Amino acid sequence: MPITALLKQCSRLRKAGQADQAMPLLRDALRRGGFNGEQVGRAGRFLNRELEQDPGAQRVLILGQCTTTWLGQALTAHAFGRGMDLAVRDGEYDNVMQELMASASDDRPVDAVVFVPWNQRLLGEADRQPEQRIEDELAFWRQAWSIAKDQLKARIIQVGYDCDAFGALGVNLAGAHDGQVGLARQANQTLREQLPGGAYYVDLDQAAGRMGRDRFYDPRRYHWTKQPFSEEGTSLLGGHLAAAVRAVTTGPKKVLVLDLDNTLWGGVVGETGPLDITLGESPDGEAFRAFQQHVKQLAQRGVVLAVCSKNNPEDAREPFEKNPDMALSLNDFAAFEANWDPKPAAIERIAKTLKLGLDSFVFFDDNPAEREHVRQTLAEVEVVEVPDDPSGYVRALESGLWFEATQVTGADRQRSKQYATERKRRDAEQTFGSIEDYLGSLEMLGDVREVDEADMQRVVQLLGKTNQFNLTTRRHTAEQVREMLRDPGAIGLTLRMSDKFGDHGLVSLVLAVPDVQEKGTLRVDTWLMSCRVISRTAEAFMFDALLTRARERGYTRIIGEYIPTQKNKLVAGLYESMGFDRLTTHDDGRAEYALDTGSAEPPKTYIQLAGAVHG
Repeated sequence: MPITALLKQCSRLRKAGQADQAMPLLRDALRRGGFNGEQVGRAGRFLNRELEQDPGAQRVLILGQCTTTWLGQALTAHAFGRGMDLAVRDGEYDNVMQELMASASDDRPVDAVVFVPWNQRLLGEADRQPEQRIEDELAFWRQAWSIAKDQLKARIIQVGYDCDAFGALGVNLAGAHDGQVGLARQANQTLREQLPGGAYYVDLDQAAGRMGRDRFYDPRRYHWTKQPFSEEGTSLLGGHLAAAVRAVTTGPKKVLVLDLDNTLWGGVVGETGPLDITLGESPDGEAFRAFQQHVKQLAQRGVVLAVCSKNNPEDAREPFEKNPDMALSLNDFAAFEANWDPKPAAIERIAKTLKLGLDSFVFFDDNPAEREHVRQTLAEVEVVEVPDDPSGYVRALESGLWFEATQVTGADRQRSKQYATERKRRDAEQTFGSIEDYLGSLEMLGDVREVDEADMQRVVQLLGKTNQFNLTTRRHTAEQVREMLRDPGAIGLTLRMSDKFGDHGLVSLVLAVPDVQEKGTLRVDTWLMSCRVISRTAEAFMFDALLTRARERGYTRIIGEYIPTQKNKLVAGLYESMGFDRLTTHDDGRAEYALDTGSAEPPKTYIQLAGAVHG
């Protein structure tokens, strides 16, 4: 259905009291793309009305030194098409502090605050020195960040500065120290350096430059409405903000699933053989190799790679083994599905193998029929619209902003290697007659430590993105974790694991605090674990460490809480499996459990202690 007709149909359904029927139609259309700026705005207006009262929607506040109304609509629409339900509220023009203080006294929670600067003071007040103008702007934003972080307990998304004209100095001098371009660049560099940890910086200079400033900005619109962005520029920036919200809340997509023939190389390997595929010494061959190099760089920063190809398994592997022009190797892939099964079924197997949700997957395939089959069958998987020309592959993958993150940690850089090593563990599992024999053969070691500053980045990253093995799914910032652990009765433990195949890194976290009502009772605030070590008895090992420390601190009782989400059904019965008794069950599925520390005995674990608990 044409987009204009779809939007009209959505409007008719709302007037008929059937807006709920329009929502899936609109989500599917937004996933597919093709909306122009005006259509994105219309979709956002429709969605804002429906999502503002949705208790399950994430709450986002947009505040700016310019008008942000249309930007909020674009953010809502782009986020909805990417599977995120956002209730977006924007503040009055250039009213940042007042809106922040009003929100701080409001009962409605705010998950993220988007700050949008404009350059009227930075570039327009020529009576002040450039350094003073930059410092005054940064002092303003530092105060705003402090309120958002400390009073609203919200994640921060900061848009950068840009200028839509070179100014009176002309093109040559605009980039000088006191030129308009130079000032904006200096302000942006300082913004980046001073942003609080965990915040996301939206590079307005890059976004506008990719589109072209003559298209991205609209001076007439600014003079009329104080909104500097054109309709198309607003839509593009809304897409960047949607990626930013995902980065600061649930984190980036985790898995890139790739076809092979005419995707990683040109031609069909089953027909040409591994040495005659198009790769390297030709314009198209160079484009395919450049795409492989880009994909390898994604793997090096932590994106997990998988193959999903309709091919004979032996043919599919031969280029990796025999063609010297390949930038990727078999060791770069955590899963390798080469067969003649329907691709949605193969992708579901990959998800099961990796123990990751389908909503963390991105699918890249040159065949439009395969892309459509995955779209229609696996609604949670993001499907890249791949161009015909391989020289556009990198740009197509980049433009989706699927893998945007607030930071890349050492653990991220090890992830692809760890998942690839997991393939060796799975292969080894096939040789054992029982799961007990297999677990015993892994020679697993566990090292439990108290949470410290050295691990804080990884701790906050796990808190922000772990969904399946997560009893409460509370999203704490670094400062909130520090505040929690300042209580002398609090316990914060991390678990590192390794086995004979390699190191898993930091894979589990427990945060527990004294119960404010019952003396001698410890309340578990957070218990989570990476999906990499599920089914390895790591939960029993971690619980044993918590129990030991609780007894040392004199606690006679532990209270645990399970808060159900769409993704954490895996751990619904965890506390009972550890010997806890159910205390209460609420209508929403939330439950509390209690355990007497004196009589408790953790289940058996196959993990050996690598070192004493570090304290």
